[in-house]
Amino acid sequence: MPPSTLYLQAMYACQAVVCCYGGFQSYHAITNLQKYEKMSQKLAEWSDTAKEHLSRTRTTQTTGALAVLASFITATTLAIGNPYLPTWLRFSASPTMLVAVLFARGHIKNYWNPQDNKKEGGMKVPAVSNLESYNAAQHQTEELLQTLEYLEYGWVATSFIAGMLGKA
Repeated sequence: MPPSTLYLQAMYACQAVVCCYGGFQSYHAITNLQKYEKMSQKLAEWSDTAKEHLSRTRTTQTTGALAVLASFITATTLAIGNPYLPTWLRFSASPTMLVAVLFARGHIKNYWNPQDNKKEGGMKVPAVSNLESYNAAQHQTEELLQTLEYLEYGWVATSFIAGMLGKA
């Protein structure tokens, strides 16, 4: 196997490790948010705003988890099965995952990241006493956004290197 193929496989393996960390963050954010699920559902029965925030919280967390899972599956598949995969799949996987992770990160960021969110409806609840799990979930979501950014860089790098080497 040529060294360039081994190099790409090592990069994909590193991305899979980053995905594991992102999965850890996503899991803990979701489990911390589930502690407030019943209370949120009761509020949603009485308030359209609470209902919208509950829905957006669920969809953004699901989007993050699915982006990390898809990246993990793709990176692992490319790291292990690279020489055996069809050429079109090897060349299209990295750019496809880049677009998917960009979409997921943008979707989450529009709701959870207060510094970059200029739109109304963005979620930024200041740290509140007696809501430690919620505060932890918010912090883990911000860390997940950072991990998704690292995955973006990884997918850009593997796309570029694969294209330059003429191999995927």
